[in-house]
Amino acid sequence: MKPSDKSRQMFLDMQEHPEHYSDEQLETIMDELDQVPDVDTAWQQLEVRGERKSKNLKIKKLKLTFNSQLRKIASVFIGLIVISGITIAAIHFWNLSSDSNPKSESSLPISPKGEETPFSKEREEDGLRADTIIFDNVPLDTMLQEIAAYYHVSLKFEREESRQLRFHFIWKHSESLDRVVERLNNFEAVNIVREPEKLIVR
Repeated sequence: MKPSDKSRQMFLDMQEHPEHYSDEQLETIMDELDQVPDVDTAWQQLEVRGERKSKNLKIKKLKLTFNSQLRKIASVFIGLIVISGITIAAIHFWNLSSDSNPKSESSLPISPKGEETPFSKEREEDGLRADTIIFDNVPLDTMLQEIAAYYHVSLKFEREESRQLRFHFIWKHSESLDRVVERLNNFEAVNIVREPEKLIVR
């Protein structure tokens, strides 16, 4: 058992002023100071301190691991948000470019070997405007005759084989003739020249 702090203080005071203490007090103090320290108690105290330090280290490690996992989850989440935003922007951009590109409204010529399908006039009950006409697998000759008649111009083909080229084309009456010719000329297989009162297919 360790001597108490009070016994040590008394021992120091006794050395300076022995006259203040009786012989019995002096012997008691000396006995306390001569006692061997309790090793078991000291070891227990050291073990308790060691366990506390070990627990504190484990808690710190757990906190660090938890914080690291949170950072990883946050990084993945932010990455997904960024990728989603880029994807949405790309889809939106693609839709805008498709709407502004005349070729998105029409396809390349269809082979003249196919069987002729008359064009269809879709009205408002089908979800399209009343002035919208869809030419589906229709010969260029048939399609341009209707367009030329609507705009009151004549039609001339310089090459007979051009008459049988087939197209899928969406025509709106609200468009100007120049705009319609411009869109038709986006097809590589056809070249239409607009003159004041005539359309010439070259």
